[in-house]
Amino acid sequence: MISKPPETKTALPLCHLYAAALCLLWLLAAMPSHAQETQEKIDIDNVSRTFILHLPQGYNDQQRYPLVILLHGQNQDADDMGRLTHFSQFAEKNGIIAVYPNAARGQWNIGVHPEQPSSGMGRRGSGRRGGWGGGGYPGGGGYPGGGGYPGGQRGGQNPDETKNRTEPADDVAFLNQMLDQLMLKYSIDSHRIYATGLGDGGFMAMRAGCNMADRVAAIAPVSASLPKAMICLPSRPVPALFINGTDDPVVPYNGGTYKPGKFPVLSAEESAKSWAKFDRCDEKPAQDKLPPVEKNKDKGAKETKTFTFSGCHDNAQVVLYAVKDGGNTWPGGEQYTTEKEVGKVSYALNANDSIWNFINTKKIATETPSDPKTGTEQK
Repeated sequence: MISKPPETKTALPLCHLYAAALCLLWLLAAMPSHAQETQEKIDIDNVSRTFILHLPQGYNDQQRYPLVILLHGQNQDADDMGRLTHFSQFAEKNGIIAVYPNAARGQWNIGVHPEQPSSGMGRRGSGRRGGWGGGGYPGGGGYPGGGGYPGGQRGGQNPDETKNRTEPADDVAFLNQMLDQLMLKYSIDSHRIYATGLGDGGFMAMRAGCNMADRVAAIAPVSASLPKAMICLPSRPVPALFINGTDDPVVPYNGGTYKPGKFPVLSAEESAKSWAKFDRCDEKPAQDKLPPVEKNKDKGAKETKTFTFSGCHDNAQVVLYAVKDGGNTWPGGEQYTTEKEVGKVSYALNANDSIWNFINTKKIATETPSDPKTGTEQK
């Protein structure tokens, strides 16, 4: 009996393997890609600045995605912001591109001078870290000082005060250049770019609303109130959601001094009212209450009082959520340092849900020309 040649024993299986490999490659190409997280950098005034970008699973450059800028607290960084908010996981479920910029030396330049600078504030730009588990918090450490009023112009300073200090970063330029780079590389809906932040990052989100209204569709500062000295001339009505804890030891709910920055702030309610004036809303807000998130009632979560300003120009809206017993924290997020320093994390609401529900429907109606002579600034 003559046996078959050895080659024929493997020829058919090899054909099957080859076909299977082709099918596998086709299937892999057809499958949605995994979520991507990368650190990227740009150079501003010969200084490298970094940010973390999180693309959602299934990212497809044929689709336009909303983008949310998340600005960390003072003496924290982009990693800290991601961990304490869990926003990347939230973005996965909602098809959002999330970007976490890093401040220079851990502190944002919001364009406001300390009211009374003192030698006890420590060296500017010392950049003490430790926002996550290391003692840093949105109110900790020295403040970067003035420089950079709205419009990207630097405020005047006494040479004797600044000769031994590091020049404050131009964070408006940084955010604008960051967006320029992202728009070139990724598929972003330019009408749906938003800014939110915690503590110091919340102040920076407000400054983005003041200075970048041609690009930022809406803002949602958390644990931040409007500084009395902040000059704000947005080129269009910018919708804003303020989330403030009533027991915030860093940014007093009823107004006072933001002690880490040594500058006065309005109360949370006055902040919302002032922003409503920017947007030319009705003078008096509608007041209501939100019940606490059902699953968190056993954690002692209480109702959240709401103030809603409607009747604004261009259908803008301004809302304040007054979180009962909340601290300088991200509601529903992590207790990132001691309650003595920042107060309690409230579980009365989930900040990610609340912010997205507010900003999701807010869009810039048309592209705002960059040329001021042809801009669409409200008269």
